Amino acid sequence: LRDTYFRKCEDMVDVRRLKMLQMVQLFKCEEDAAQAVEWLSELLDALLKTHIRLGDDAQETKVLLEKHRKFVDVAQSTYDYGRQLLQATVVLCQSLRCTSRSSGDTLPRLNRVWKQFTIASEERVHRLEMAIAFHSNAEKILQDCPEEPEAINDEEQFDEIEAVGKSLLDRLTVPVVYPDGTEQYFGSPSDMASTAEHIRDRMKLVSLKRQQLRHPEMVTTES
Repeated sequence: LRDTYFRKCEDMVDVRRLKMLQMVQLFKCEEDAAQAVEWLSELLDALLKTHIRLGDDAQETKVLLEKHRKFVDVAQSTYDYGRQLLQATVVLCQSLRCTSRSSGDTLPRLNRVWKQFTIASEERVHRLEMAIAFHSNAEKILQDCPEEPEAINDEEQFDEIEAVGKSLLDRLTVPVVYPDGTEQYFGSPSDMASTAEHIRDRMKLVSLKRQQLRHPEMVTTES
């Protein structure tokens, strides 16, 4: 009887020890999940405040697009990490027959921030892709040899560059709109103005090239 009693006591101790370890794991998972939300929020903040430039030419813009994709991979890993931690808290709570202190609040926060990040990221990609198209077409026209004007003497090409440039300028003034109706702009007004100024300068060069092709005698006179 005494041996049976001691075995029962040992079993109870083991069960309590296991529950204590699970409680520690639960608290750790909850803390780390909350930290993942904070990290994701910081990435969103960095995206909106520092990922602003559209590049001075097509090559630089392509590099920015590639860097952005890697940035998104980091955010995706952070989100997945937070989801895994919250799933672990559910399993632990079921085992402990308790309710989580924070996972009920943390999961909606995590999903909300991730949704905001994906919306802002998609807008960033769209702007970079527009900038690549704009710079690529502008560079083709501006770099073509004067001896071969027929290669670029196409009104449609000029019209397309102008249209993409104007669309890109308009896009810079549009905020990112989240599902809850809140809005957020990329960068500050001065950042926006600086980016827009470079696009306008490139559009002016393309316009000047167009005038030179229409009136080659102007170039001869000036030279």
